[in-house]
Amino acid sequence: MLDTQTPSCSTIRNRYVELAHAAHHDLGCLCLGSTYDEYYSIVSLYPDMGATLDRGVLAEALIQGEPPERACALIAQSPYVQSQLHTHNQAFHVVSAYGMPLINTYSQVYRAQQQQAA
Repeated sequence: MLDTQTPSCSTIRNRYVELAHAAHHDLGCLCLGSTYDEYYSIVSLYPDMGATLDRGVLAEALIQGEPPERACALIAQSPYVQSQLHTHNQAFHVVSAYGMPLINTYSQVYRAQQQQAA
């Protein structure tokens, strides 16, 4: 059965761009792009920027109350992760080793915030 509640890749990618713009604004940095494809192109050339951007997007997602499941989807569709898989031909386990600590930390902080709010 098809889960109609699961957002599409394009929906997640659009949300990533929204959060990236908010993170750039919060940090007072110049925006690296206005579309997902622009971000992808830049982080394909400068992977360190992509990893930094992912942390900024997750911080902004946390501020906006995104649940851990959404954070996981955001990282899975991040331009950095996707470029590592498809442009740089990294193995999935290598990219998972990058993403899992980010998601685990996000989940811990999210749960702590939820407990404080209760």
